[in-house]
Amino acid sequence: METGLARSNPSRGPVSSSNGSLTVETVVETVRSLWSAIEGAGEAEKVELKQEIADTLKQLKSRVERHLWKSAIIPVKQHLLFDDQDTQRTSEDEPRLLRPPRFTAPTLRVYAKAFADHALQHLPQAVNYHSVQEFRKYLAEKLRFNSVPTRRRAANYIVSRFFPGEVYNDDLPQFAAATMGTPALGEALFYLTCRTERIVSLVAEEVVFPSLAQGGVSRTRIREFVQRKFPGSKSIEDIGQAIIRTYEIYSLGTASRTRLNVSLREGSLAAFAYVLHLEFPESGMYSFEKLFDGPMHKWLLWDQAWMIRQLYRLREAGLLSKVSEIDRIRQFTTKYSLADVIQPIVALAKESP
Repeated sequence: METGLARSNPSRGPVSSSNGSLTVETVVETVRSLWSAIEGAGEAEKVELKQEIADTLKQLKSRVERHLWKSAIIPVKQHLLFDDQDTQRTSEDEPRLLRPPRFTAPTLRVYAKAFADHALQHLPQAVNYHSVQEFRKYLAEKLRFNSVPTRRRAANYIVSRFFPGEVYNDDLPQFAAATMGTPALGEALFYLTCRTERIVSLVAEEVVFPSLAQGGVSRTRIREFVQRKFPGSKSIEDIGQAIIRTYEIYSLGTASRTRLNVSLREGSLAAFAYVLHLEFPESGMYSFEKLFDGPMHKWLLWDQAWMIRQLYRLREAGLLSKVSEIDRIRQFTTKYSLADVIQPIVALAKESP
């Protein structure tokens, strides 16, 4: 099947404009032709190929958006409760770049392979590379699969999961290298998996978290939930097993033949600091409720009292400006952006478990 975008099809006329550049119509027609051709594949291969096309388009969209954001300089003024020079650096006279969000709303896609063990092993090595392309090539050579196409597909899944939009955010390689072999890395990777794999975060929020009082949830309950999200799919069993393996490998739960066992838990300070700044990437003031109502509690199952203690520990370490509990008003103030705080977090990871 001819898939070259710049080629011509005699029966359909030219596929490029008069000056040789691609046209919107050409690109749309090519994608439509590929989509139609996939219909002749087997069911499993059809799902995988269509997902690859959708993921590629989403990555291109994200790359274009991130490329264009640099031209948007927007003045921002912060209004904080505390009158502190350290936490009121921005003003209307100091323009600030408004970055696009690191995580866009993920699409609901098949999650039939966890690759969690591979992520734990290889993401710490990402610190040795400087681009998505370099790291993808490394993965395609080093992943433990016999087939070259299988290694390449697995490399693509891992890259899209932890570097969404093909953006090589170097805070993750630095954190992974500093926490290699510790529970902190598994916690961070579970959070990032939930951020990019919608079915994992849905199961975490709507199935696992509500089951805490029962100490866990049955495998059947997870499969039934997945079935409702992917009606007619032949990968339900694989998806359910992949989600449970993700909990197991990243040490957020244990599994028996019939159940996934979970409970509220205490994590590591380094992972808490990193995920906190992923959740709140810009310096500012935030309420405790944002922690309690968000992924740090509902995905990672971190105990609320434990999280409060970590806020005070981060303040003592100089990573937060203030932690305040006055009457019913409970707030914390971050001191740095994620880009500025990653080195202190790496240092913290080397000092504490």
